[in-house]
Amino acid sequence: MLIGFVCVKTGYITEEQKNGLSRIIVRVTLPILVITSLTSIDFDREKLINSIHVLLISILVIAMLYLIGAAISKIGKIGGTKAPMYRCMMCFGNVVFMAFPLIQALYGAEGLLYAAIYELANDMFLWTVGVYTLGQTREDNIKIPIKERLKKLLNPGTIAFTSAFIMMALGLKFTGIVADVMSGIGGTTTYLSMLFIGGTLASVDFRRIYTRLWLFVLTAVKMIIVPVILILILRVFNLSDTAQAVIILQAAMPTSTVVVMLGMEYGADVPYCAEGVFITHILGLLTLPLCFYLMNVL
Repeated sequence: MLIGFVCVKTGYITEEQKNGLSRIIVRVTLPILVITSLTSIDFDREKLINSIHVLLISILVIAMLYLIGAAISKIGKIGGTKAPMYRCMMCFGNVVFMAFPLIQALYGAEGLLYAAIYELANDMFLWTVGVYTLGQTREDNIKIPIKERLKKLLNPGTIAFTSAFIMMALGLKFTGIVADVMSGIGGTTTYLSMLFIGGTLASVDFRRIYTRLWLFVLTAVKMIIVPVILILILRVFNLSDTAQAVIILQAAMPTSTVVVMLGMEYGADVPYCAEGVFITHILGLLTLPLCFYLMNVL
């Protein structure tokens, strides 16, 4: 992340090149990582049941985060275009660029399976409730047709997940040099993602960030308080330890950069959201290890 930050800040890597890096990750390395990782595990009945539970619980968790964001925005009297943006910042985390590499490193292929399922729930919520929420920020109240929203759900990530799921069901795996090449390409996702996140943070004007009280509140609630609540609540569900951990970490992820991009399209307060992305990612370097520690001691 630091290398990416310095490269973009100094102009060594341009904004256009950084955005090109994002497309390489989303369209090439990440889908390959999902396919190679998921097809490397032995899929059984327990993992199938866990997967269904993870999908349902993930939807509930994202909805809970959205409602918490709405409540805090009212308590803090956050008005104008900041209010819908605040709700989206609370519930939509960086569940791909940061979460996938982290979860794969901690929990391996099985963890990545559940992370991909959480991303599926996140995308479903983003292109329905998220789009509707941000659409309220425009005077002309622009709406995206349902067909266009469905197309957004059909992206490289969901295609890769579906392909991997079919291969797992049929017992198909990559072997030989094909497996080596695919694993090598997919493995670059971790480093490319961190470079991209660092470059994104370099584009933020952080001179006023210390005055953004409610963004720090958002960080504390989303990335510390909610994960602690989930640690306690998820114990009552019949989930594996890995599945529980993935849901908790995904919910605790910093705000997604996709919210900034959608904010631009709908005329929302983009600088405010960019500041939220910066704060949550910087503090995430502390809160994510804290969450991991709490999962092992609570």
